[in-house]
Amino acid sequence: MSFLKTIFRIAFQNMRKWQSDYRIWTIAVFLIVMTLIYSDNVKMIADFLGFDMPVWIFPFMYSQFYTKVVFTIPVILMFCDAPFVDKNQIFIMMRTSRTNWLCGQILYIVLASGIYYLFVFAASILSTIFYGGFSFEWGSVLTALAYDKSIQFEAGVSSVQISSTVVEYFSPLLACYFTFLLSWLTAIFLGLLVFAFNLLTGTRLWGIITGSAFIVFTINAHRQSNYLWFSPISWNTLDKIDVGGLTRRPSFTYCICILALLILALITAILLFGRRKSLDVKGD
Repeated sequence: MSFLKTIFRIAFQNMRKWQSDYRIWTIAVFLIVMTLIYSDNVKMIADFLGFDMPVWIFPFMYSQFYTKVVFTIPVILMFCDAPFVDKNQIFIMMRTSRTNWLCGQILYIVLASGIYYLFVFAASILSTIFYGGFSFEWGSVLTALAYDKSIQFEAGVSSVQISSTVVEYFSPLLACYFTFLLSWLTAIFLGLLVFAFNLLTGTRLWGIITGSAFIVFTINAHRQSNYLWFSPISWNTLDKIDVGGLTRRPSFTYCICILALLILALITAILLFGRRKSLDVKGD
């Protein structure tokens, strides 16, 4: 119990710094702007069709490869200064232990990743609920877009992609849940990847490069479906995984298992090498 209290305090100490961290505020503003742009495009289509604005846009917001890149790059920015060492952290490390401190930083990445996509989800709801009626169904607009791709072009919008498979096989709440879960796991993977490479190389450059390379690889995975098996960042939307054995894409079980193994391997590497690696204080 004492161990858990310690690592949670270390994680929350990092979160308290968000109040004065302009990088975090910039990320928040950027996500709000991108969400408003997407919801405005959906609203244009709803007005064109003469139906209420749909609420459940979250599972489709970053389905297209370029929106996936845009919504995922801020994750790298959020964790680019890993392993989050400053003079205050050195003091905390001395009072606890290197292992406890590393576990606290890992927990911070897990919690911050969840907060990131909860924020995106909340922004998607707040940007739509005031313009349409609330319902636990997909609604006429999303259903129409799922089965008739020409509607968005007739409405003068080209950045909205609704998967008919998601609409057919998932309820809105279930689709939001699975999209959030996959997004959370991919963000944890990216954060730990940046952490591990920054820790091992003693510089923040290689963590950013490695994490960004995984994001850019989603472009190739979008063009060549066989690459989806090796592109974890592609899996944070349901349209890029197999549903009901209908496609040759990775299954949900495969995606969860591979992400879990990658996360476990990165945590192991951080704990093993982090105990012996010297740490440079940020700003020194």
